[in-house]
Amino acid sequence: MVRPSSTDRSLRLFFFSFVFLVCVASGQEPTAETSIRHVTVINVATGDELKDQTVKIQGERIVSIGATQEADASLPGGVDAHGGFLIPGLWDMHIHVHEVYELSLYVANGVTGVRIMSGDQDEAGYRAALARQTPSPEIYLASAIVDGSPPVWPGSIVVKKADDARRAVDDIKAAGADFINVYSRLSREAYFALADEAKKQHIDFEGHVRDAITAQEASAAGQRTMEHLLGIAVACSKDQKKFADAMNRAQFFRDRMEVEAEAYSDLDQAKCGALFAEFRSNDTWQVPTLSVLRVWGRLDDSKFTSDPRMAYIGKKSRQRWDERIAPQQRHWGMGEYQMALGIFAMDERVVGAMFHAGVPIMAGTDAMNPYCFPGFGLHDELAMLVESGLTPLAALQAATMNPAKFLGRSSDMGTVEAGKVASLVLLRADPLVDIHNTTQIEGVWLRGKYFDEAGLNGILDGANEDAWR
Repeated sequence: MVRPSSTDRSLRLFFFSFVFLVCVASGQEPTAETSIRHVTVINVATGDELKDQTVKIQGERIVSIGATQEADASLPGGVDAHGGFLIPGLWDMHIHVHEVYELSLYVANGVTGVRIMSGDQDEAGYRAALARQTPSPEIYLASAIVDGSPPVWPGSIVVKKADDARRAVDDIKAAGADFINVYSRLSREAYFALADEAKKQHIDFEGHVRDAITAQEASAAGQRTMEHLLGIAVACSKDQKKFADAMNRAQFFRDRMEVEAEAYSDLDQAKCGALFAEFRSNDTWQVPTLSVLRVWGRLDDSKFTSDPRMAYIGKKSRQRWDERIAPQQRHWGMGEYQMALGIFAMDERVVGAMFHAGVPIMAGTDAMNPYCFPGFGLHDELAMLVESGLTPLAALQAATMNPAKFLGRSSDMGTVEAGKVASLVLLRADPLVDIHNTTQIEGVWLRGKYFDEAGLNGILDGANEDAWR
């Protein structure tokens, strides 16, 4: 990955059905016209590669794409790509933010858009805090977590009854959240009331499949996304009720792992197939977050836990990570780690099966959970999606075209085409040959603003300084 210089700080805030936080920091400001010459444009819709192209950008938009001509060398403000590969800007569709400087790490890694999964009860204040960080990707922002009592996380909106849930939808919509984030401890009564009211008020609800609701019920109720494969092992098992009851009784993380492992061992291919058909029919999107699911089987691996990207994680976040994983590192033995690795292997198999069944999938990391690195982690996620059975092209689609479709913005982003927003990533090597090549970043355009390699390295240096203050 590129390494990082100082940035000057300013920001423009765009509203287009959701808030865009856009970089106006280090790098070249959008000009009247600029170009990328001798570039291979990857069509992420088809996998076709158009070689030796010139992409012209005016302001924040792509205005034309065509074969490079000799005269293109004289175009103003141009970049010679020397045959490099151009893809749309990437989206990480499941993140959290501990400190606002983390947002710059997404831009440095070619991630030009994010879905933040935990907003705040003071949504306007939180948006303002995020807006102070530049550069920043575009942001699709959740409400504060909506949970039952007691909530898993402090700061959540706690709802106990149906009336509470309906009022919460009113409040969330009035506060300006882009969607409602539902969590694990909602009662059935509150969950279904929230689902009904969200439909009436035309605001999506997304997030966890809560413990008292089956994956089938959540999909039928209109939950737009499901995160972390929650509820999938139980829903695919031969005896769903048995494992659902066991999961509801499980008090500790290890207990839940045991139930999940047993459910996976009781997997029914036909039930899985029927479930995936429901997801496809109901347009229920899956965000597997393999990045966080793999963590639990790797905590005894010193190479994994001494990742050099820790240099970009702030002191308070490192302390949170240590507190989060301390019980496992203190009390787990080989048996628990092997169980976690086995569950993760099944998770990857399920993701591959979902892909082949036509279930819509988006790439998300669950940063800032332990060892889920902001920006960098999306490249890990893409590699794991390919390990799971997606093609490199499908993995790219999970971070480009699919988020555009999900957000209703296919006419505006998701592919490299004339008329679309110029949020782009220039790679030295072909990601369709090896998905790991998405880390070979030579330049990034964020709504027409160009960051060359030196600019990207400067962003990373600035983030490193912020992390160690």
